[in-house]
Amino acid sequence: MPSLRLLSRLAIAVVLVAWSLPWLQGRKAALTLLVKNKPENLPEINKFSSSSSKLVNKVRNCEDGIIIEEDAFAILSCDPGRDLWNTVMGTFHQKRDVIPNGKLWIYRYEEADDSEKALAPIEFADYPGDYSFHPLGVEYDRDTSTLFVCNHHIDGSRVDVFTLDLSKNAAVAKHTRTIIHPLIRTPNSLALLSGTEFYVTNDHYIRRRDWALGALAETYLGIPGGTVAYVNIASEPIEVRTVARAPFANGVAILNASTVAVASTSAAEVRLYTRLEDNSLVQTSSIPLTYMPDNLSTNSDGSLLIAGHPHPPTFDKLIKYRRSCIAEDGSVPQECWKATSPTWVSKWTAERGLEDLYVSTTEYGSGCTAAKDAKRGVGIVTGLYENGILVWRE
Repeated sequence: MPSLRLLSRLAIAVVLVAWSLPWLQGRKAALTLLVKNKPENLPEINKFSSSSSKLVNKVRNCEDGIIIEEDAFAILSCDPGRDLWNTVMGTFHQKRDVIPNGKLWIYRYEEADDSEKALAPIEFADYPGDYSFHPLGVEYDRDTSTLFVCNHHIDGSRVDVFTLDLSKNAAVAKHTRTIIHPLIRTPNSLALLSGTEFYVTNDHYIRRRDWALGALAETYLGIPGGTVAYVNIASEPIEVRTVARAPFANGVAILNASTVAVASTSAAEVRLYTRLEDNSLVQTSSIPLTYMPDNLSTNSDGSLLIAGHPHPPTFDKLIKYRRSCIAEDGSVPQECWKATSPTWVSKWTAERGLEDLYVSTTEYGSGCTAAKDAKRGVGIVTGLYENGILVWRE
């Protein structure tokens, strides 16, 4: 007869295996993509009626892009300094004074490409202290003219808030406040609830600048160190609460009044949450993907657009190559600006499920955001390390 101690150990082992089985299955599915999605194995898909690269040699390394459909323009979040400074991927150039700052751009996609009105930088005013601007996620509340930006400032990541004035020839963003908080450790993406309330994702708990090996382990083991924080800047003091956790919490988007979508990059899925009255989030389902999602967007036709990276090893290789291009003065030659890692864009609706729109290994690389003007049938894709943006029409 087995001893009581042996039976107890067996029972504990069974419980541990049962508890870890979903995690093991999830890691197997996600890590399989490292082999399955080698660029030579990927299909070439393009369901757009037309698509082409625009703004080449004018903007590059654009992480986010949002469509303001009412005014037919996009706000692009771009950073040529990403080649030297990327807190998510672990690029920290020692000569900080040579790292160029990023910019936000107004792109009027209905204007002719060669028109002076098509592209204009947003100028900044009243920024406090040492100016350091390395933007990721950006959001704009049109009703209050409030602009929110996840800024991976060299002295520490934060969310910067501006009032955007579009009434003059030049767009000017006047700085109104900076949000630095222990629960906003690694801000990545934003989704607005109002001009004073928003969700912000923190992609990791362990920061690459603090412990590179630990951050990589958090990514590849699928540890849910990433969070979604609810922020209310109208309250005094400011209210910040962690309302959800996910492995590598990346893009976030409001699907409707009751549903929030969050991209879990290292889990290769988009998680859907029910939003409660106090703005807490409860996960209700997920959308499994065959690639690693980055940013999310929703548009007026009710669909969710997902963009991401099919093959992380190729993406990592691109980053290493970009570092090798850096000259002594910190500049990166123009011949190094082209991204060489694949892009995957999908559309999801509750009625029709998931549809792949665009997969490319050669035309446009490192795609991280897709956004669409549903009224005009035009959309954009931004590339984290790409030269220009992809503009498409249905």
